[in-house]
Amino acid sequence: MSNELFYRAVRAFGTAIFRLVSTPRILHAERVPATGAYLLAANHTCAYDAPLLVAATPRMIHWLSIVEIFRHPLPRWFLTTFGALPLDRSKVDTTTVRQLARLLKAGEVVGIFPEGGMRFDEKSVLASGGIDSGVCKLAQLAGVPVLPCVVLGGAQFRRWRNWLPGARTPWVVAFGELIPPRTGPNRTAARVAMAEEITQALRRLHAEVAGDV
Repeated sequence: MSNELFYRAVRAFGTAIFRLVSTPRILHAERVPATGAYLLAANHTCAYDAPLLVAATPRMIHWLSIVEIFRHPLPRWFLTTFGALPLDRSKVDTTTVRQLARLLKAGEVVGIFPEGGMRFDEKSVLASGGIDSGVCKLAQLAGVPVLPCVVLGGAQFRRWRNWLPGARTPWVVAFGELIPPRTGPNRTAARVAMAEEITQALRRLHAEVAGDV
């Protein structure tokens, strides 16, 4: 089975379960490009963020995940077949960066949590935390825009009762406007400015939906 067929099958199964147990709100879905490459950049508070984003986004997302998960055989098989790629944060992982750039140049979607891991409370980008400018560097390299996205409510799925049919567990995904890659003679300064633009876009989205969950 190809990566996309496996992805579609998993997404269909997962979406059916979420439909049975939850009441999602997807905001500004019209901002998600139907074709063409982009980087999906979302906040990250729990392990359920990626599944919720998969359910909310019709197109296949190639997720960037930490290399540590890929060291275990079963997760490695699942994530690789699902189209995800490992990133070794202990070094400059040029191999993975090149793979991501190739996917983007081929018109695919790549999903990244630019905070570099799960962030809570004041450390979250939605409060006073920041993001890594690596997402901006990749956007520059591939010449693709970034789609800011806020996902809330995933932490509720840590409680088993919220998986019961009819539980109506609320969660929300809100998409921002596309942010084009910044260029200029000083590419480092352009990345810093773009990172700030993404950060502010995420905070505006959060303010828009914070009361929904």
